[in-house]
Amino acid sequence: MRFKEYLSLSNISLIGAAIVGSYVLASTYVLKKSLPAGACALQSYDKWLYLAITLAIISVVTDGFGKKSNV
Repeated sequence: MRFKEYLSLSNISLIGAAIVGSYVLASTYVLKKSLPAGACALQSYDKWLYLAITLAIISVVTDGFGKKSNV
């Protein structure tokens, strides 16, 4: 297999979404773990979550356009 086959916009955006989503989950987990019981976290990861969702949508849309029809 060629490495160039995996360098499509769909794959790159999906990998980016997975990385950003993992970062947000890990950061939230570490932050919640370090707080005392009943405390509310002040940090918001809304922008990071929106970025991950946008990258995932771009991945789905570009994957749909990239498929070649065999009909």
